[in-house]
Amino acid sequence: MINQLKRPPVFIFLILLFIVLFGPFLAPYDPLEPKPMNTLAAPSWNHWFGTDNYGFDVLSRVLYAAQIDFSLSLVGVLIGGGIGSLLGATAAYKGGFTDFLLLRFVEVIQSFPVLLFALALFAAIGGGNRNMILVIAIVNVPMYLRIIRSSLLPLRTAEFIDAARCAGLNGLTIVIKHFIPNAKGQIFSLFVLSCAYAIQIIAGLSFIGLGVEPPHPEWGSMINAGAGYLMLGVWWPSVFPGLAIVISVYTINGLSRQQMTHQIRSSV
Repeated sequence: MINQLKRPPVFIFLILLFIVLFGPFLAPYDPLEPKPMNTLAAPSWNHWFGTDNYGFDVLSRVLYAAQIDFSLSLVGVLIGGGIGSLLGATAAYKGGFTDFLLLRFVEVIQSFPVLLFALALFAAIGGGNRNMILVIAIVNVPMYLRIIRSSLLPLRTAEFIDAARCAGLNGLTIVIKHFIPNAKGQIFSLFVLSCAYAIQIIAGLSFIGLGVEPPHPEWGSMINAGAGYLMLGVWWPSVFPGLAIVISVYTINGLSRQQMTHQIRSSV
């Protein structure tokens, strides 16, 4: 355990977790209070990350946005992963027409590019944080369904499953008590990886004007707001939130790789 904590992704993730939990208390300025007389100020001791075109302190908005991005991705992935895992385990257990129907559902959704599919959902249901969570959940259901189903297929003919049937347990009880626990390693690895992907989706949608509504801080919308000033040499309004996305995604992906490596070594 001590050796694992020394690994850079875990260490950086703990820092990110601290920022997500306590970022609003660490922010030196109100992220929703502009300073019109101090716009596009370069990084300094007063504003470590500078200010944007409205006079918002970039550091404060980056810290606040961390809580928003991580919260939306976490809740969305939890909902989508939970539903997808249950459906995947049900498909593996039932087989037959149920399995066929669920797989066709997955193939229809995954035939669309993820961002295009998310855009279509937003066009149908509108923007906002709640709908962002809903979009993240819907996007994650097919991936969990397919992968959890594949990992649990061998259990369909396992002896302890036959014993559970003989004991009179119904299908839902068998799925919850016997199938899903046997996929907890895959579910956790997918959960970590899905959170990283969800952050990218949230940032991408907010970059094009959807997702988190301004003036609330969000990394993607901050990059978009500062993109027009890059050619003028004003790089800090876009670069710092962009770095926040890169570091977050890299760290979470690193945790996912560590978990997958641990699973492979445990199975050998």
